[in-house]
Amino acid sequence: MREKLVEYLIQLVDIPSVTGNEKEIADFTHNFLKNFFTEENIIRHNNSLIAYDEFDPDKKTISFIGHLDTVPGINEFTGQIIEDRLYGLGSSDMKGGLAVMMSLIDYFSSKEKRFNCIYVFYEKEEGPYVDNGLEPLLKNYDIIQKSDFSFVLEPTNNVVQIGCLGTLHASIIFKGKRAHSARPWQGENAIHKSANFLKRLSDKEWKRYNFGGLEYVEVMNATMVSFSGGRNIIPDEFEINVNYRFAPGKSIEEAKKDVIELVNNEAEVVFTDLCPSGNVNLDNPILHEFTKKYGINIEAKQAWTDVARLSQYGIDGVNFGPGDPAQAHQKNEYIPLKNLYENFEILKDFLSI
Repeated sequence: MREKLVEYLIQLVDIPSVTGNEKEIADFTHNFLKNFFTEENIIRHNNSLIAYDEFDPDKKTISFIGHLDTVPGINEFTGQIIEDRLYGLGSSDMKGGLAVMMSLIDYFSSKEKRFNCIYVFYEKEEGPYVDNGLEPLLKNYDIIQKSDFSFVLEPTNNVVQIGCLGTLHASIIFKGKRAHSARPWQGENAIHKSANFLKRLSDKEWKRYNFGGLEYVEVMNATMVSFSGGRNIIPDEFEINVNYRFAPGKSIEEAKKDVIELVNNEAEVVFTDLCPSGNVNLDNPILHEFTKKYGINIEAKQAWTDVARLSQYGIDGVNFGPGDPAQAHQKNEYIPLKNLYENFEILKDFLSI
C-alpha cells in the first residue's frame, strides 16, 4: 500500500490548486471517489466533496477532513523523492493528509471497518474565514454532524493537537486633523493619539490557560499600520491592525469586548476575520482510546484550525496529520515519507476490526 500512498501524493502535488483554483483537483478527487462510492454517497458542493459509507447503526462514526487548496508558492522538485522526502507545493500542508485519506478509502474498499467513515475534501481553507469551503458543507448538509469524532489531517508531525485558539483582527482607527508638519499646532496628529493605546498593548501580559495539562497562551499584538498623508503632513487618520489569539472557551463576543476595553474609547474599532476557538475535547472516548493505544503525544494547538469550525456544530475533532508544520507555506515544501507511512498505518490499524 505504500506505493499507492506515494502515487496518490505525487498525483495530488502535480495538480496546481492555489486557493480559488481548486476545480481541477476537485474533479480529480471526484473521479477517484466514483471508483469506491455510489453517486448517492457522494456530495459535491462547488469544489468541495463529501463521500460516506452506508451507515451501520451499531458502529460509531469517524470523519476524515482535509482541504484541497494550497497557498501560492514555488517548488523546484515537484513529485521528486530526495533523501526520503517527497517534494511538492502542499505536500505537507496538506496533500499528504489527502493522500492518506485516499489510501484509507482504497485499502478498506474490500475490507470491513469497525467505524462508519465520512471523507471530506474541501476548498478555500487557506483564504479568508468567511470564504472557507467547509462552512457550506456543514451548513447545507447534516452528514458531517453524524461524526462521533473527526480527524483533521493538517500537518502535525503525527502528534495529536487538541483544541485551538480563536482569532480575530481589529482595525483600531485614530482620527486627527490634517496640517502641514511645519505647523503642527494647526492640526491633530492621529499617530500621536495612539501612543497610550500602544503602550497598554505593549504592556499587556500574555495569559496562560490550562485545560487538562494542555497550555494555551492568549496573545494580542499590533501587526500592521497604515495612515493618511505623507512625510511632511500631520496625518488625520492612523490605523493599527490588532490580531488577538484568544483562549478556548472564550466566545467571539467576549474576545471583542477585551479589545474594546483596551482601546478605552480612544479610537474607532472595526472587527474583521472573526474565528471562534476550538473545544478542548479531552473526554471524547474515541480520542482517549486512540491516544492510549498508540501512545501518541498530545499538544495544545497554539494557532487556529478548522477544528474550531467543527466545534461550532457540536463535532469533536483534533488535528492529526503526516505533514511537517515547519514545511507549511515554505519554498520547496516537502513531506518526510516516514511521516506519511506512519500516519496511514496508525489510522488503518485504528479502523481495522
